[in-house]
Amino acid sequence: MFKFNHFFDFLSEKHPSQAGAFFMDNLSIERKSIKHLYLRINPTNGQVCVTAPKRMKDAEIAQFLQQKQDWIAKKRQQLRHKIQLEPVSKQSLEQLLLWGRTYRICLESSNSHRIVIDQNNEQVTLYVSNIADKPTIQHQLNQWLREQLQQQIQKRLPDLEALSHVRAKECRIKAMKTRWGTCSIRAARIWINAELVQLPKDCLDYILLHELVHLHEASHNARFHGLMTEFMPNWKAHDDILNRYILPRS
Repeated sequence: MFKFNHFFDFLSEKHPSQAGAFFMDNLSIERKSIKHLYLRINPTNGQVCVTAPKRMKDAEIAQFLQQKQDWIAKKRQQLRHKIQLEPVSKQSLEQLLLWGRTYRICLESSNSHRIVIDQNNEQVTLYVSNIADKPTIQHQLNQWLREQLQQQIQKRLPDLEALSHVRAKECRIKAMKTRWGTCSIRAARIWINAELVQLPKDCLDYILLHELVHLHEASHNARFHGLMTEFMPNWKAHDDILNRYILPRS
């Protein structure tokens, strides 16, 4: 992968008539054995990522990016207003984001390991045997967060299955870098992103329903959106909330 922070200055030295009189920072270009050029914006740092065919000329890439300047600027502006989520597995032992609310974490020494939520005081208390053993405490917290998500899935999935007139044979949790959920249609298996435990519960409902609807319709076409509107008329509002967040990449 090549990174050209001054790609167009570099290009203008070789092709002054083709480079275009503009500058683009934070740009990476990767060449692969593909037929078409692909463009995306890295949500974590706003980097413009280009994947291009091996034989495509630099001037062609420059011309393409020049045509996409407005789109790139718009996407980068949108990212400035987004919230970067920390991985559930690396939650701070000082505060915790759970179901859309931030809680202070309090550590208490105890022979009985347990975690207690005080919603009124917005505090989560971890009772542990050794307050100095941070790795063990972190593991305990991670397991508890996964249990919170699993319990909410078990609580809500039957109602959403009844609503959508379809059943998933299995629903699992895993960390995903680019998707809130996914569905294996052939196996009727749903995967839910572990990070959803940090967001409001309505977002989990929306993703569960979204993946269930894929058991009716694989594509995001008019029929899919029609079914989503039939089963959850305000689904777009939940989608807007999810779009405010950037999933962790690590």
